[in-house]
Amino acid sequence: MQPVLLDERGEPYYLTGEVSVRFMAPPSEEDLRRFARRHGLRLVRRNEFVRQQAVFQPLEESRLPELAHRLEREAGVRAAWPNAMRRYQRAAGF
Repeated sequence: MQPVLLDERGEPYYLTGEVSVRFMAPPSEEDLRRFARRHGLRLVRRNEFVRQQAVFQPLEESRLPELAHRLEREAGVRAAWPNAMRRYQRAAGF
């Protein structure tokens, strides 16, 4: 169970249970499998448009914001973030 988080305006967003990782360079499929094993993750998919980016899911219950923070400190990782769903509202007058 993941917590409901609030953005800077106090609007809720919901974690999906996945974390995206963008590497410095496009990793091979074997590199992705090794990365996943080393961190207790399952490779969900690779981004078809951004080859250096992939989506993972933890094999065990994990706090995704902390997991993303740990993954960002890994050599070769440019950025990592938990995937989330948000509700958007159209501004008045549009």
